[in-house]
Amino acid sequence: MKLLILFFALIIPSQSQGASTASQLFLNLLETVLAVRSGEVDPGTIKVNSPDASSEFLDDERIRVFAATDLSQDEIDTTLQYINDAYELWMGSPYYGKNQAKAIYLMITGTDLDAAEVANREYCDHLSDTGFRVAEWCNPDTYIEYVTNGGAGINSSGPVEGFYFMVMATKGNAVASDSYKTMAYHEVFHIYQMSNVFTDNYDEVDSKMGRMSGDNPEELVAWWMEGNADFFGALYSRDAEGFVSEMRCALECTGPFSVSRKDKFIDEGLKLRNISWDQGDLVDLGYRLGSWFVAYLTSVHGEQALYDFWETVDELGFEDTFLRQFGVDYRTYLDEFEVWLRNPNEDLLAILDDIYASKAR
Repeated sequence: MKLLILFFALIIPSQSQGASTASQLFLNLLETVLAVRSGEVDPGTIKVNSPDASSEFLDDERIRVFAATDLSQDEIDTTLQYINDAYELWMGSPYYGKNQAKAIYLMITGTDLDAAEVANREYCDHLSDTGFRVAEWCNPDTYIEYVTNGGAGINSSGPVEGFYFMVMATKGNAVASDSYKTMAYHEVFHIYQMSNVFTDNYDEVDSKMGRMSGDNPEELVAWWMEGNADFFGALYSRDAEGFVSEMRCALECTGPFSVSRKDKFIDEGLKLRNISWDQGDLVDLGYRLGSWFVAYLTSVHGEQALYDFWETVDELGFEDTFLRQFGVDYRTYLDEFEVWLRNPNEDLLAILDDIYASKAR
């Protein structure tokens, strides 16, 4: 399955929320998280305080669909069902970013360029009609890449722009296929991630998403943001056997290489934290082996710890939140993981059954 670069942002800052308000909200949230994890409080009874959405959010609608006319109604409905199911998993209940879990603009493309062009134009027209500040920069040609090459992506920054432009392409992935469903869940998890960041600054979104965590912060890296989306997309879109199969492929399939992904990573002497989109096909390893790092963390700390990270990262940022949540700085933890990764694959796969059996949602 080909995944394109999944997160883009287009625009300029406006006014951010006051630090004192954000700090108090964070302290309230942290107290709640600790109470839940200690068993003192039933999570079903909790009311979570979420900051107000950015003023850029002009639309309270959850999802609006812009579908190419060469798609059947069943293909459209199935795609929408996947996305709604994934939304309910990660954004249906109250959580820190709930007030920004809206305005998902879903464009679905088929194989006809003309039909997709119309859907793209309808999306751009909607931005203009609604009054979004970024409407004048709407790209009327986004559809071309997806019709031509397939894939999926979030092509806007919700916290900054006020909406999430999600594209799902059917080329190369039948709508009823496991790969298409997993791709949909992957993208929805990105929306969950971004919804937890309240800022008007594109760089701050990238930083809190972990995309600036490489040794060169000017090169955006994939391992954390994409590894989380790959892992959770597979965990919740597949049955137990399918989850293990997906994770095995992340190690053993060749993908765009002539050897297995794991062998490629080891042979190249790479550091996971430094794999960026500037490195061409190597970025595939950021996604796939990034998902294994998240599995490794989950096996040690539990699935809820990952949600706790995402729902508290807005206060301290990526590096400090990682240290507080997992007890070790991310570079040290990655070094430990990269040693563990050299174990026989069957030893690595052995952690997956317990992860699946103890799913939190």
